[in-house]
Amino acid sequence: MRGSTNLAKEALPAPPGYLHPPVPPAPASPWLAGDHPSMPGNGTWPPPGSPWPPVREAAYDPWLEDWFKDPPAAAPDPPRGPGPARARARVGWPWWLLWPWTAVWVAWQLALKMTGQSWHFFAQGGQLLFGTGMGTGLQLYAAHPGLQIGPLALAASGVLRLTGPGQGEIAAVALMSATGPVVLWAVWRLLPPAERGKHSRLFLAGLFFLPVWTELTTHFAHLDDLLALCFSVAALHAVARRNPVWAGLALAAATDAKPWAAAFVALIFALPRRQWLAALSAFTGGVAAAWLPFLAADPHTLTAARFSIPNDPSSALRVLGVMSPRTPWWDRSAQLALGAAAGLLAVRRGRWPAVLLVAVAARILLDPGVYGYYTSGAVLGTIVVDLVLTRWRFPWATAAAATLLYAARMTHQLVPFDLHQLGVLRLIFAIGVPVLVLGVPGWWITRRRGRHARAGDQVTIISPAQARHRDRNGSLQLNSDNEHITWHCGRAGNPAHRE
Repeated sequence: MRGSTNLAKEALPAPPGYLHPPVPPAPASPWLAGDHPSMPGNGTWPPPGSPWPPVREAAYDPWLEDWFKDPPAAAPDPPRGPGPARARARVGWPWWLLWPWTAVWVAWQLALKMTGQSWHFFAQGGQLLFGTGMGTGLQLYAAHPGLQIGPLALAASGVLRLTGPGQGEIAAVALMSATGPVVLWAVWRLLPPAERGKHSRLFLAGLFFLPVWTELTTHFAHLDDLLALCFSVAALHAVARRNPVWAGLALAAATDAKPWAAAFVALIFALPRRQWLAALSAFTGGVAAAWLPFLAADPHTLTAARFSIPNDPSSALRVLGVMSPRTPWWDRSAQLALGAAAGLLAVRRGRWPAVLLVAVAARILLDPGVYGYYTSGAVLGTIVVDLVLTRWRFPWATAAAATLLYAARMTHQLVPFDLHQLGVLRLIFAIGVPVLVLGVPGWWITRRRGRHARAGDQVTIISPAQARHRDRNGSLQLNSDNEHITWHCGRAGNPAHRE
């Protein structure tokens, strides 16, 4: 039994003659008396000037006032709906209507036998680009200045002409006709996920956009303008994600498909300043890689830039007082300069998605032609403005563009406009809509903060009524676990600045 005296009795005695070894006494420790040299104060404790016990700072309190309380309960998880994969797999109801809506307008063009009106230019250019002999290959533009088509579009048409009958016209028209909803979807993806739930905005925008887009794709089959506009939408995505290399390459591809798309270069300046060099290098390199071989093979390639077309009586250029029968010598360069300057102004105003609109408006304002596929670029620019920049439910800018540029030419039986009046309508659009977009009050704009889109703070484009918060760096974030596009807007160092 533990602790009992019987334990001593049970212990065996030492054998006879065994002696326990003596235990030497422990030496005295000098440092206990304060003589150890490692002690501060030469062995004195506590050291001089250091009270014992040490006094903590008043702000430090290792025992919080409510340390004995239980931690707060975690917030309950929100109710889970269908999984992310199923949620993303669902197709919104507008697409079930917009695809048939596109098919109706394509079928209407087929019924009128008005498809592929300009495809012969692309088939001829693609054949000459890959041909051999005088005036082909890299001498193409010097020998055929009327082919105002970029080398990227000619290369694509050279491949498409091998895909079927009619120099590839059937395959080309079929593929291009299906791009309307795809382009609209790409613009819709520029919005953060929380804003994509307003399906009525998408549906109304598609009702105006898709009929005009079929003019470009089905009626005229203008592959170069199609590629230029599609690459410009890709550049918008690259700028929204602050990817300078892809932004520069997308803008270069647009310019290589159609030279007038060089006015979109103002989008580069919507990036942060430190990314300008990379974006401009990618843009310059992409343009040089496509055009320099032609210039090196034949310097007369530059004569294609002076190609002229008739000055249509219903053009805005006529209304401005330019009565030249053909394209003035200064017109092409003025279009690019005005489009780029208007784009820079849009960036300066913090409304850089409007670069597409103002650049196309400059083309409509100064171009002597009035071709219907010009309107497709204008309506694409207004779609970006209506869906991305503004928060109004009805696409007013797109409706104005479709009415002034497209419907007015189709209603001659109801409202017989003369040629001069049609030119006035084009002038109203080319000046009025960009001025409205760039001068609209800030409370109409979804992206409310910041003057420059290239500044240092991050702003997510959301509605003011939507829940939002700022992180510790002052960045505006959505109260959502879903991925979203963060747009970098506002003036660096002044996150509270508003328009």
